[in-house]
Amino acid sequence: MRDCRKRQVERRKGEVIHRCINKQADQYRQPVDASVCDSCPVRVLLEKSQKKAPVKVQLPVVDTSDYPSCEFRFKSPEQGLPMCGVTGLKTDHDICTRCAKDSKMETARLLDKVMNYQAAVRKWVGAGRPERTDEEIAAIYEEHCSGCSMFDKDRQVCNSCGCPANKHQPALRNKLRMATEACPLGLFPA
Repeated sequence: MRDCRKRQVERRKGEVIHRCINKQADQYRQPVDASVCDSCPVRVLLEKSQKKAPVKVQLPVVDTSDYPSCEFRFKSPEQGLPMCGVTGLKTDHDICTRCAKDSKMETARLLDKVMNYQAAVRKWVGAGRPERTDEEIAAIYEEHCSGCSMFDKDRQVCNSCGCPANKHQPALRNKLRMATEACPLGLFPA
């Protein structure tokens, strides 16, 4: 199979299953095989440099004794349920046990960045351009973005989705100002 960064590897009863986690793909959340991935028009291939040195992100781990430890799991602020920071889906013990978490975290490529930003702007405009207050933006930036290993402080960009994130720019140059946008890793909600 081609190395797609939007494919999650799961292990179930000794069997390896690949699941699509690309929201733009028709097979999103579905198990996929080589023929499906190779014919996918929106697949996101890993670069050789990304395979050798993936970027790790430290997320708050849900403290449950029966779950395997995972730096990508967090509690949903609304429901208090365990969520996957990569897929954005609710998790349970069975899902977390099958997941091969080392296949998850890679820096977004240029095409992903463009598509993610375009989708964010479209969603924001479609919702009537709601904006967060300066206080909300400052709190999100300080509590989540500035300490995240996926955040590029020099360029003021989230490397996970590729969108600009800062405290002072208007909405079209700052994803944090768009009230419709959430962290792609689940650190803060929309």
